[in-house]
Amino acid sequence: MTLLERLGGREAITRGIVHTFRILSRRPRPSRHEEAAGEELDAYLRGLGLSPVRDGAGNRMADVPPAPGRASAPRLILQGHLDMVCAVRPGSGWNPLTDPVAVVEEGGFLRSDGRSSLGADNHLGNAAALWLLSTGAVNHGPLRLLFTTAEEVGLEGAKEVAPDWLAGAEYLLNTDGFHLGRAVVGSASGRRETWTAPLDAGPAPALPAWRLTLSGGRGGHSGDDINWGRANPIKLLAAYLAGLPGGRVASLSGGLTHNAIPAQAEAVVFCPAEPDLSHLRAALADYRAADPGLTAACAPAEGPERAWTPAFQAHALAFLMGLYHGVYAMEPAFPGTVGASANLGRAGTEEDVYQVCAFLRSARPEWEAELAGRHKALGAAHGFTLSVTGYPGWPGDRANPLAAVLGRVWREQTGRTLELSTVHVGLEPSVFRAKAPGLVMASAGPDILDAHSVDERAPLDGLPDYALLLAGAMEAL
Repeated sequence: MTLLERLGGREAITRGIVHTFRILSRRPRPSRHEEAAGEELDAYLRGLGLSPVRDGAGNRMADVPPAPGRASAPRLILQGHLDMVCAVRPGSGWNPLTDPVAVVEEGGFLRSDGRSSLGADNHLGNAAALWLLSTGAVNHGPLRLLFTTAEEVGLEGAKEVAPDWLAGAEYLLNTDGFHLGRAVVGSASGRRETWTAPLDAGPAPALPAWRLTLSGGRGGHSGDDINWGRANPIKLLAAYLAGLPGGRVASLSGGLTHNAIPAQAEAVVFCPAEPDLSHLRAALADYRAADPGLTAACAPAEGPERAWTPAFQAHALAFLMGLYHGVYAMEPAFPGTVGASANLGRAGTEEDVYQVCAFLRSARPEWEAELAGRHKALGAAHGFTLSVTGYPGWPGDRANPLAAVLGRVWREQTGRTLELSTVHVGLEPSVFRAKAPGLVMASAGPDILDAHSVDERAPLDGLPDYALLLAGAMEAL
């Protein structure tokens, strides 16, 4: 009997993974607020007869006994993260702290109901692994399940994983990939920059107030989608305001977080007459292919009592315009892979402080240093102070033994060749490698499109192939 037959066929696999994904999605799980989702996971694991343990960071671990006759096989860790980037459609009313994702199957895709991101990153990979174990049909060796928290805010949960949780294993398979048919053997470093400047404001001028909005952008994952050339509404609006004759800015905000490409931005500005948006709309034309839904609008606004001082306005707008956004370099060792990039992810006022969030990714330390140096000089010139966290890269190795196993399994199960690559995102193996230097690691996940946005979706027809890859690897090791 083939592995596909043992798992019940393609329809049964898809149905099982989606059902498990729905269970895992019943609780809210923004980064650093995963406890309710962790309790849901604990209940699921106990239902499989396992005994999950929790550390102080909320990470979960559970050992899975080997199938009969497989006790001597090497231990494999299956690893994913619990949290998600909670993109919210403006005006939808969806609250990431209280509302679970409403999961919808539509047009051959798994997606949300449109109010939020889906969270297939990374719960779809988690769901596939857990459903496979629930079937009892996989002849696996000793396994360890590891689920981390706060991955989306700098791999923070992985940093807290005790080396003991990795000890005794020879392999780790991370399920946080976005591209089916690809084995990932390396990932980029991440530099999470938070820039702040004291908000300098004075009495508002006696002029009409206008609300300017850029909305409908695709946004997306700042690593996986940065090469698509999508617009950055924050930078576009800042450039427009810098050239607006007689305009005094009262506010400028947009975006969600460091590592999500912003899909919208908004400003309130005092201006003698209604601002002419023709120049702004002309700028949008350059992004029409990559961001067809992005639109500009202007409407009268209730004027706030204060506006930015001219000096602060000049510095803040110049800072936003000067921050790098987009692809900085390509990686020659892995053609087609972005080597370095920067994302201006969020800007806005927090109490009396103007805050700007940027994220740098790089496969090479020298590229990160160049981008970081450019930003440091810009911040110094315009009065912004930097707070930074980050994580290391995971150097790619084409001779990765676990990737070789995945390649053999993929060909056996699908007849196709598995692509070997590095990725321009942060993956938790980059943190684990210092805790367990001998651990052989790779990452492979199901297809996920437009992660970190309200358009996030996952093709259903690829889920059986991903399950066969996971199950086949468990049996082959």
